[in-house]
Amino acid sequence: MPIGSDTVIIQEHVLLSKSETEITIGHDTKPNANVRQAGEDISKGDVVLTKGKNLTPADIGLLASLGLSKISVVRKLKVAFFSTGDELRGVDENLNDGEIYDSNRYTLHAMLSRLNTDIVDMGVVKDDKNLLAKAFGKANSKVDVLITTGGVSVGEADYIKDILQEHGNVNFWKVAIKPGRPLTFGNLGKTLFFGLPGNPVSVMVTFYQFVQPALKKLSGDNANLPLMIKVPCISTLKKKPGRIEFQRGIIEKDNNNNIIVKKTGAQGSGILRSMSDANCFIVLPLDSNDIKPGDLVDVQIFDGII
Repeated sequence: MPIGSDTVIIQEHVLLSKSETEITIGHDTKPNANVRQAGEDISKGDVVLTKGKNLTPADIGLLASLGLSKISVVRKLKVAFFSTGDELRGVDENLNDGEIYDSNRYTLHAMLSRLNTDIVDMGVVKDDKNLLAKAFGKANSKVDVLITTGGVSVGEADYIKDILQEHGNVNFWKVAIKPGRPLTFGNLGKTLFFGLPGNPVSVMVTFYQFVQPALKKLSGDNANLPLMIKVPCISTLKKKPGRIEFQRGIIEKDNNNNIIVKKTGAQGSGILRSMSDANCFIVLPLDSNDIKPGDLVDVQIFDGII
């Protein structure tokens, strides 16, 4: 702006005389209007971005507005994963009796892709203790985190916990949640290990409640936990005390424009459709009982975690 001026008049509000020597301002303009003051966005000494901030498009633009081409960031985590099970087949293979398609690897890959990690897909490993031990050795200290699905329960071919005890450490095994009780966590040297259950819904619940928060923390992300709100439930929910339950729900508005939540339907840990249809978890506390229509429930909205 020219020295001595303090206001900018919008051109559309100005009428130029025929002689082009005078103007008429046809609008009520106050002093300092349409002026961007130096430092009104960021002043000298302001902290622009704090450590632990997950960079958004606005953050990138903000850095560019300051003429910054380089900043220090935390490197991407290297995360490996594989499925276990003799019954698993690829999506292009034909199924025989007792066989199923391996949906878990595709689900895990998609969930990890949203976290901006370097992903190592190690495929499917048979229920063979030697083969599983070799897979553990391949990942040991070569990746930041190893994730497996299946093989952590108490079946004859569930070797994951035993192998982890032999080659690393088991920090805990089994958690009081439903679905997802047979969750194992430990380490192989410097590599953190998450042994997720085999059922598809259990994989997603344990990933979002345990693995994803850990990966974000390891990546330097200090983001808050997912939003939890209380909402009237219009469904009857079956629940026994003893475990925290993550039932799949749909949060929406009723005919009176009030926010309500309902269950997606059957809640079995193998019913992956319940996750596909849902937009939230209905979180039922450890000691709670059945939920009747009209009861308030805690709802964890997927937006922000999925």
